[in-house]
Amino acid sequence: MTKNKKSLEKIIEKIQEDEENTSFKKWNEDLFSKFILLFPTAIFLITFLRINNDKSFIDLFNFILVASMLVLFGVVLNFILTKK
Repeated sequence: MTKNKKSLEKIIEKIQEDEENTSFKKWNEDLFSKFILLFPTAIFLITFLRINNDKSFIDLFNFILVASMLVLFGVVLNFILTKK
């Protein structure tokens, strides 16, 4: 029993040391990579609304929803066919 207690104490000490060594990034660190991730989406939204003046955000969300459903259907169908 004392062996288990000592091993548990070692594990707890190790976890506490790991928590102390963990460094958290602030939200504004590495903004460039966040910008690179969001840039194509922003450009798509701007060009979609600029080219299609008569379209609204609802039309855009419908387009994205239908496209996502088609992709999901293809992935599920591929999963079902390759499972056999």
